[in-house]
Amino acid sequence: MISRQTAKKVRIRDITSGKWVKKEGMEPSIVLTPAGEPVARVRIIGTIVSRFDAEDGKYSTITIDDGSDTIRVKAFKEVAVLSKVKIGDLVDLIAKAREYNGELYLMPEVVRKVDDPNYELLRRLELLRKEKGLTKTKELIEKHRERFESQSDLRKELVEKHGVESEWVDVLLSPEGSAGESGRKLLKKEVLKILAAEKDGIVYSRLMQKLGAKETDVEAVVNELLNEGICFEPSPGKIKKI
Repeated sequence: MISRQTAKKVRIRDITSGKWVKKEGMEPSIVLTPAGEPVARVRIIGTIVSRFDAEDGKYSTITIDDGSDTIRVKAFKEVAVLSKVKIGDLVDLIAKAREYNGELYLMPEVVRKVDDPNYELLRRLELLRKEKGLTKTKELIEKHRERFESQSDLRKELVEKHGVESEWVDVLLSPEGSAGESGRKLLKKEVLKILAAEKDGIVYSRLMQKLGAKETDVEAVVNELLNEGICFEPSPGKIKKI
């Protein structure tokens, strides 16, 4: 079951300068921002600088500007979400990232007019702190990753000894994050270490408990090991090292 993605607070340029990553099946596609943050849903504050409404009432689009860049917000059929805002309004937007013919755009879920300009200033300060935090976390991951055999140990080091926010560590160590390759290698080492100790194999639920990592991350590593022929499934729901 795919959980609902958190709406990440970002600048527009984080989206427009990011890389579109197409996912298969039910997993949502993402934008990988220049800072290495995977984003499927966004929360942006910006000013509406233009809009268009189709005569048949089945399509509306606005363009918003947050000072970093502009991006189009498109509503298909369900256009009421854009009906109460106009050019010049400062809005707080929650939307899904989308791509079509090379254009990254947003599909709106909530569009709320903002009357207090201090709200925009507060968001800018939040984003500045986040940007600095992600940069610092990435540097620490690169500095310390070789010292640890497991992703969980590296995470503990950064959070408990260096005071890094756990959310930033999780973002950068995720498979899509900018330090994702390091995260995968560490998680793979940890899985292999557990499998080496479990001579008769281990069921997936127990493996998840031992690792304490995200289910999607563990699943990706397990599939990699199966494809490489390092492990096999002696029975449904169980994995064993060859």
